[in-house]
This record gives sequence, structure tokens and C-alpha cells, in this order.
Amino acid sequence: MRCAPRLLLALATFGCIDFALAQDTSTPPPKSPIAEVVWRYAPPPSYFDRAVVGDGALFVLDRKGPVHAIDKANGKLRWVSTQQLVCDRVFGLTFTTHEQVAMVVVGSDKGMCAFRASDGERLWYTEVAAGIAAPAVAKGLVVAGGADGRVYGFDLKTGEIRWQSDYLEDRPDDPPGFRGADARFDEPARPGAAATDGEMVALSIFDQCRTLAFDAASGKRLWDFRTQGWMYGQPTIGPLFVYVGSQDDCVYAIDKQIGKQQWKVETKARNEAMAALQDRFVYCGCCDGTVRAIDAAAGRVAWSFPIDRIEGHTTAIYARPVVLGDLVYFGAMEGTVYALDRASGTLRWQLRPSADSEIAGDLTTDGERLFVVTQQNNGKGESSVLAIRLP
Repeated sequence: MRCAPRLLLALATFGCIDFALAQDTSTPPPKSPIAEVVWRYAPPPSYFDRAVVGDGALFVLDRKGPVHAIDKANGKLRWVSTQQLVCDRVFGLTFTTHEQVAMVVVGSDKGMCAFRASDGERLWYTEVAAGIAAPAVAKGLVVAGGADGRVYGFDLKTGEIRWQSDYLEDRPDDPPGFRGADARFDEPARPGAAATDGEMVALSIFDQCRTLAFDAASGKRLWDFRTQGWMYGQPTIGPLFVYVGSQDDCVYAIDKQIGKQQWKVETKARNEAMAALQDRFVYCGCCDGTVRAIDAAAGRVAWSFPIDRIEGHTTAIYARPVVLGDLVYFGAMEGTVYALDRASGTLRWQLRPSADSEIAGDLTTDGERLFVVTQQNNGKGESSVLAIRLP
């Protein structure tokens, strides 16, 4: 196979890879004698969705309105914001520090809001009437996609809009079977969560079936990458490539500098979870109920792990995997957390942390604990935040 120049560079960067066969899943799943739920936070009524770690706490977005700050070690509440946000359509949060002030920045249906991490005091609020999606912080700016069809760069200290870039004027034609109007709410567009490497910011536009990259400081658009399906997950930015998934049943690697496809891997269903990049592999969960370890440079699947079907149905994976040491952790929508051997994809253990509950949002970690957000499933289960102690 002939390799493009940047692909050869990538192979040199990531190194040689030994490919493992998919594991035998016929044996009963092992139970972990080590991993266990060490605290649970579930105040009613709540509707938890996203969580980030920082400053000794876990900050969780409650779609009922507030942000909760929970001590990551013991699960005790530190504060609940008095600012009531609207989080029905586009929303998300991130943790950052600026001039030695730790803060949580939250996008919501009405605008962008920054809270001081220590006590929840509101630092600033900037209205964006159509709503603003999950932000990324770079170059002293908070960058996020607005549902009005603009990407914004907010001053991290004051919330003042420093730049904005329109992405409606060149909206592409809809690919067959993915009509944009069916993917949007009432707003002109449906942006996804932004990601950054400190210089550039990338985000996918769900209804436009494309990923856009911008210079974080100036807002200049760098490139535009289009697929043949709606795109939900946050991009994953690596040293050379940006990794994205699409509902056209493919995972893509995009050249970070020029925005051209380097490889794609076909799956058996839509890809909506963010990918986790670690060393030579990118780990992706798919709605076909399979996690794949993909050679980050060449796009070859090293191993795949299919979840057991439940009552004859595939269990979708919407949560981003977490890589720690020699294990890959991921959560399935139906509510089970899995730990896989990173080298082979063999199941090490699995744990259902909250009976009858689904897993909502991505898994996150502080290196010692795995944090899981759950939601009700057809009236059963609970909306909660759980901490699992890891080996």
C-alpha cells in the first residue's frame, strides 16, 4: 500500500504496531474484586449530563438548571450555582484556570457563563440567544459553536466576544438520507462540542455533516471536512491528525494541517462517541456495541470488543473511553462499565454501578477514580453521579 508523506511521518511518530485478533467472548465475564463504587451523589430532582474534573472537584451540569461542585474524593457537595441555566438543546462545560483563578465555563441554550471553581460565584455571562455548545479554551479565549450559525471566541476573563465566524453562509448540501432540517431544533444550526490543542479549535456541526477547524486566537477558518452523515461527537485532536466519527458508519482521521482525509474505518453502525487517543492507538466506541482499537497512523483495526447483545438487541456506546495504564474503560448506554486489556482488548472486568440506570455523558477520571453519570431508563434507575475506585 502506498503511503502519503504525512502518513509515513505518522508511522514514524507512532511506531510499529503488532495487531491482535478479536478476543473470545464466550467465557463468563469476570467480576472485579478491586473496582467498586465508593460514593454516590443523587439529590432529587436532578438530570445530570456532563462532568469535568478540576481543582479537587467534579463539576457536573444539571439540566434542571444549576452546576454542582462535588468533592472528588468523598462525593460531598461543595456548592450549587445560584445561576439557573437552560440546557435543553445545546450545552456543555469545561474547566480551566486564568491568572491563577480556577473556573468552570458552561455553554447553555441562552449563552455562555463562567463560574469561579472555588465557590460557584458567577464571574461573567454573555448572552447568545440561540444557545452555545460545549466550549474549548485556548489563547485566553473560550471558543464554542453557537446554534445561530456562528462560532464565537469569548475573552476568558470578561466574556466579551473577541471574534465570530459564520458557518451558515457556506452550509453544504445535505448528503442522501441526512436532511439537515431533520437534525436541527428550531435554531439555524446544531453545533457540537469544541476541542483544542492549544492553537487550533475543531468542532463538528451535527446537521451539516462536517467538522470545522479554526485558529483559536484569530477565528480564521483553517479547513472544512465533510462526511456523508450527521456528526455528533467532539473531535479528538492528536499530534498529526484529528479523529472524528460520523453517522455514515465511518471513523475518520483528518490531516490536522490541511483538513484532508488520511484514512477511514468502516463500522457497522453510526459513530457518536468521542474517541480516546493514547500513544499509538485511537479507541472508539460505536453504536454497533463494539469498541475498536485503531492504529492512529494507518487506520488498521488492532482489536475489537463486542458487547453481549441484550434481549437480542445491540447495546449502543455513546460515552468516550478512558485510558489509564494498561486498561481501557468504557461505558455502554445500558449501564455497564467495562475494563479491557489495552494490548489485546480482552475483558478484565465489568461492573454495573447503578441498577436499572443508563450511562449518560462521557466517563471521566482523576487517575484514581472513574466518574460515571447515570440517568433514568423508562422511569427506572436514577440520575446520579458515581465514583468507582480503580486499581
